Amino acid sequence: MYNVRSRRSLVGGASLLALLLLAAAPASLAQNERQTRYAIERAQIGVSGKIIQERGGDWSSVTFDQARTQTWRVSDRQTGVRGEGRHAPAGGAPERSFTYEAVVDHRNGSIQQVSYNLTGGGGGGLGGGRDDRRVPRWLVGSFQGRSPSNRRRVALTVARSGQVSAVYDNGAREDGTYDNGRIRFNSSAAGWDVSRVGEGFRAASGRRSEVFSRTSAGDDYGDDTDDDGGRVPRWMRGTFRGTTDSGESELSIRADGTATARSLTKNQSFQGTYSDGRLRFDWGTYEVERTRDGIRTVDVNNRSSTEYRRTGN
Repeated sequence: MYNVRSRRSLVGGASLLALLLLAAAPASLAQNERQTRYAIERAQIGVSGKIIQERGGDWSSVTFDQARTQTWRVSDRQTGVRGEGRHAPAGGAPERSFTYEAVVDHRNGSIQQVSYNLTGGGGGGLGGGRDDRRVPRWLVGSFQGRSPSNRRRVALTVARSGQVSAVYDNGAREDGTYDNGRIRFNSSAAGWDVSRVGEGFRAASGRRSEVFSRTSAGDDYGDDTDDDGGRVPRWMRGTFRGTTDSGESELSIRADGTATARSLTKNQSFQGTYSDGRLRFDWGTYEVERTRDGIRTVDVNNRSSTEYRRTGN
């Protein structure tokens, strides 16, 4: 009798656990869907505001094609959103199509980054205009990053003619071409959607995207990219401020590679170093990317990122 009761109790407990798991799964999915919808809503508000400010019109002049909206996970806090829309400014100006990209903190609703490009030229936002009929100047040159297709480190070169070469960290090479906002490789059907980010670009494949940093300029791309004999690039030197998991923080990077991170909430300072493209502290190592208003640090382990705005030289 004891064994019979035990088996019945075990079966009953397992059934209850299964019911609880089944109940929890829809709740988790619903939460993810709410976060995604919220991120899309906030991203499109940010894009609309920037277009109206820079090109005129009102809130009804900007519309979005919701069927062509895509999202991807940037970090535990951030969701990336990209898509297409149309802008009909006032005064009889012709309606223009545009593509856009934004990053939203889905926990507090803050819009971390917004860019848009008008089809066929013009545009604004973080990336400025793009003429899809030829290779944009910001894409000509050499870059380093991770392939969004396979996450391997890759050195990428884009020529003015549209020819593209990718050399991976294992020595493998792929050739391809740029056309109409997309890099396509000859050896496979894989392709990357590209958009400008700071002085580099973002490459997206499916739901995954990666940022590439510029290592050399194109023929007519004038920019402050020298790095003082391989040390700290000039755009990285100075004092920056951003919000981390522990609160508001200040980051100072000097030309000799020494760095200081200071918690403004706890008034604590920590020493680090920058070399070979990476910023290192006792608690972690970060890749550093240039943005319009400062820099972005990306944790090499989990790819979480923090935006810092420049506050001093």
